[in-house]
Amino acid sequence: MIKVSLVEDEPPALRKLERMVASVEDLSICGTAGTCADAIGGILRTKPDLLIVDVRLPDGTGFEVLQALDEPTDLQAIFLTAYEQYAVQAFDVAALDYLLKPVAQDRFLEAIQRVRDRLAQPLPPSTKRYARRFLVERLKAAYLLPVESIYWIAADRNYALLYTAMGEFALRATMDSLEQRLDPAEFGRVSRSAIVRVGAVREVRRREDLNHVVVLTSGAEVVCSKRYGRRRPIICSNLLIP
Repeated sequence: MIKVSLVEDEPPALRKLERMVASVEDLSICGTAGTCADAIGGILRTKPDLLIVDVRLPDGTGFEVLQALDEPTDLQAIFLTAYEQYAVQAFDVAALDYLLKPVAQDRFLEAIQRVRDRLAQPLPPSTKRYARRFLVERLKAAYLLPVESIYWIAADRNYALLYTAMGEFALRATMDSLEQRLDPAEFGRVSRSAIVRVGAVREVRRREDLNHVVVLTSGAEVVCSKRYGRRRPIICSNLLIP
């Protein structure tokens, strides 16, 4: 059985998709959503095999849904759009197919057959894909937070505090898991409880105890422990701290 997640913000179009999926014996709906935030949360929770997603959503685009996932290499995606010019962009984010609205039954079945064919193939060696956005919440609202807006990240018990250009956000994650999800060319772990974005580093100062302090463009100062300084250098402009 192929588990399908549907993302469509227009109720009539969503109901039509549900009927089309229900008419195919080997498809099963595992979740529906009408926004990027709800879609990302649902995908992480239900682990679908196939994502059928509208390009235009109230809080972003279907492309952002895929880009926000850690490593969606085993998730097949079909985009829905009323505008054919989105086709090239759909394939740029590794979509399997795209369907023009209103979706015709025969075209839908053709796309599903492509999904079956792809799922029957052995998975290629995975290419590491790093997080480009995090789904965060504040004041009961969900946001897709671009990683380039992050200055630094601090551990706080079972949470990580993201200090960003848009304020502070809490994310339920460990520092070890975040270190794996972030591109090491853009982020460096400077201590057991801190990760900094290299592009946000203004200068690095040596303290009397021989530890270093990373000074960020936001004005924040983050202590770099000797252990992590030795394990991974910090590059700030032309300055290399071994």
